[in-house]
Amino acid sequence: MFLVSNDMTATLPARSSLRLVADPGEHVAVRCTEGELWLIRDGDPKDTSLAASESFTVPEAGTIDLYAVTRASLRVTRCRTGAAGTRGWRHWLARFLPSQRAGYSGTHR
Repeated sequence: MFLVSNDMTATLPARSSLRLVADPGEHVAVRCTEGELWLIRDGDPKDTSLAASESFTVPEAGTIDLYAVTRASLRVTRCRTGAAGTRGWRHWLARFLPSQRAGYSGTHR
């Protein structure tokens, strides 16, 4: 089993699996380009079957397991939606930098 965090293409051997993790505010689209896949989502009582040239978009956060029934090729595309996608790199960077309460003072300490 593999853990995927970015857009990707992959080929899975028959009877192997791949785990995708969708973050809040993120849509994940899975397109089967060859073979057959089962898409299993946590909390969803029904599974989805994908054959070559079929796709499925997962609109909410969660874990998605893909199981290759036969040798299968796939493409995973991630898309941020709503406010989470419009904040851009500054929001991402702010998570890693210490916050400054007084703002920029123009002097170095």
